[in-house]
This record gives sequence, C-alpha cells and structure tokens, in this order.
Amino acid sequence: MKELVNFSVYPFDLEPFGDWPTALDHWRSLGLDGLELLTAFDGTGGAPPEAATGIHLPYWMDWYHLWQGRPLPDDLGGEEPLYYFGGSSRDDLVANLSRYMAQGATLEPDYAVFHLANAGADEIATNGVVNGDDEVLQALAELLARACAPFGGRPPMRLYFENLWWPGLTFLDAGPIEAFAEALPFDDWAFLLDVGHLLNTTDEPKTEEEALAYVLARLDALPVWVVDRIEAVHLHKSLSGPLRRRTGFFAAAADLRGRTLRERADEARRRLFLVDEHRPFETGVARALVERVEPLFVTHELNAPTVEAKSAAVVTQRRALRSGPA
Repeated sequence: MKELVNFSVYPFDLEPFGDWPTALDHWRSLGLDGLELLTAFDGTGGAPPEAATGIHLPYWMDWYHLWQGRPLPDDLGGEEPLYYFGGSSRDDLVANLSRYMAQGATLEPDYAVFHLANAGADEIATNGVVNGDDEVLQALAELLARACAPFGGRPPMRLYFENLWWPGLTFLDAGPIEAFAEALPFDDWAFLLDVGHLLNTTDEPKTEEEALAYVLARLDALPVWVVDRIEAVHLHKSLSGPLRRRTGFFAAAADLRGRTLRERADEARRRLFLVDEHRPFETGVARALVERVEPLFVTHELNAPTVEAKSAAVVTQRRALRSGPA
C-alpha cells in the first residue's frame, strides 16, 4: 500500500517550496510515497511525472445542467462556463474531459480520480436535492464513454471513481452503482472511497468511533463486488453534523433568487468548506477503516492553512494509521 498526500499544480501549493523537487522531498521526508496531484483546467502546470503517483482530474460544479441541454445563465463571463459547467455545450463537456485525461496521461500516473457526482450552487448552498443518483450516474456513464472514444474506447489511464454526498456515487444505494457499472463500455476503472465524503451523508457521528461504525455499516450493506473494487481511499474525517443541523446554516432558496451565479457559488463554497472538514483521524479508527478495504493507495487528503499545519496533520494521521485497534 502506498501513502500519498493531496497536492495540486496550482501556484498556492507549489510556491511555498519553490520547485517540484523540494516539494517532493518535503512530503517524502514525512514517510509518504508521493503525491496525488490535482491537475488544472488548462493542464498539468509543468509538473514532472515523478510528482504524480496519482492524479485528480478537474471537476465542474454543475455539468449535469449543461448535459440536460438547459440554457446557461446570462451573467457568465470569461472562463466561467468552463469552471461552473464544463463548457458551453455537451460537445464541450466531452472534449474537455478528453483533454483532461490526455494531459494527465502525459504524467504517467498509476490512476486518475474522477468525481461521480453533480450539485449546482443552489443545491449546495441550500442542502437541496434536485436530481437522483441513478440519472446522474447514467449520464456520467455516457459522458465517460464519449470522452474515452478518442483513446480507442478506454481511458488512457486507470480511472478511480470517487464518492461524494451529492447525487451520483454516494455508496448508499447499490442499485444505481450496479446500473452504472453495467453501462460503462470499458473495464479499466475502480472505486475510490472518500471517508469524509461518506461521513457527510449523515449528521449523526460525533466521535471517531461513531464515524467508524457508520462507515463500516455502509460498506457492509453494499454488494461484496463493490467493496472489492475499492482500490484507493481518501482518508480524512468530517464530523460536521452538528453544524449542518444548526438552524440557518444552509441558505433559504428565497434568499438566492435574483443573485448572480457568482454570488450563489460563493454562498455554496462558504458552506462547502465548513461541511467537508478534511481533518486528520487521531485514533486507531484510521487503521480499522483502511484494513476493512485493503486499498492499494491511501491519500491523506487534508486541508490546512500552511505547509507546517498540513505536515502536522499528516504526521498525526499517519501515527493513527499505525496505532492499535480502535
């Protein structure tokens, strides 16, 4: 099993180190094997192949809006159609995903992560649900099939499909997952379990032990083949249930009416960063979670304001991963 840390090609991640060799040396000095590298909408940022054990493909907030043929808001400018929707048409969506995969493949990673989900700004800000898991996953199967056509019908690198708590892959219902797998015309893929995202599907756990019980129960409820196909884990905890239950935390739909997409997206992001905590596990729960899945890769996907704080979080979680039973 290889242990990685989340990193990106964006300047805010690289600039504190000055160059790629220094960044790699730092994270490896903490006992990690390498990086899971988030690539950008415009490419790989000059990253060398040795910086990308795995990659994470870019994600669009509400691509399904475009896929359904709905008109884009009139107040978009510049690159906003790309960032929010994946482009200006279905053909743009397909071409851009193909381009992201082609660019990522130049780094020769072991895998590429792709989110199987959709949520618009209003859904995130209000905690509302517009679409069902099945329809989103079926659309994603078609999108992926079309995007892989230029590569002979299969992706140029193994794809890892990641769960979120929005419509799509949530690991809460086996039916849509099975239908999605049957609809894919290629087999070079696996699942990636994001532990914090699965915890965001409930507001009950208050401790790491309760989080472990919830995750194990969800995995036990899935068909064996689904769990067996999990090859990677994003390891972090999110215990934001009390915050999400707080009256007034999520916006009321009426409060968003008449506001620009940019303003509504800001409201969504502000809540998203509070809901999805990306904190390190501190106990043997981390080990129990990983042992249940037996992945090939574990990415310590942690958020922190500084390199020093993130490094400390990695050390904390790696220690937990090697501690005794929960």
